[in-house]
Amino acid sequence: MAIYALAIRRLHPFLGTDKRSMTEIKPKRDWWQKGKAFDLWSIPHFLFGVLMAFVPPLVGLSFLTALALTIILAMLWEIYEKFVEIKETIQNSLLDIILPIVAFTLTSYILRLYTFHYDELLVFAAAVGIVYLFTNISGWLAYRRRNRNFTR
Repeated sequence: MAIYALAIRRLHPFLGTDKRSMTEIKPKRDWWQKGKAFDLWSIPHFLFGVLMAFVPPLVGLSFLTALALTIILAMLWEIYEKFVEIKETIQNSLLDIILPIVAFTLTSYILRLYTFHYDELLVFAAAVGIVYLFTNISGWLAYRRRNRNFTR
């Protein structure tokens, strides 16, 4: 039995170290923790670019103006994150700026490739906006749980 228990412990690192108890200890996993480059926060950054691609056809702004606005807002957001001392790797910060640009470009291409009515664009933009809000809110709640002294 002891040999079996040692083999199981090597195969399953989350098993308890108490020889009398072979109960599994589940590690807490915070899916919103920052990664080296990609993490769950990459999703809202990407969705921001998708959302901004709906601005030109819905509001009548030019493609280049909306692209410039997307780049400026993505950079300002990263500056804000540094200002409130959110620690990220350089790769993650760069990716957080590049993802909205890529998403904006791809979505704009798709919107130019296919013909959509204004109402359809509005529904698509609203759906993306809801998912964008959900991912941001759940991410911030996870961040606040992780950092109880978060006051900003």
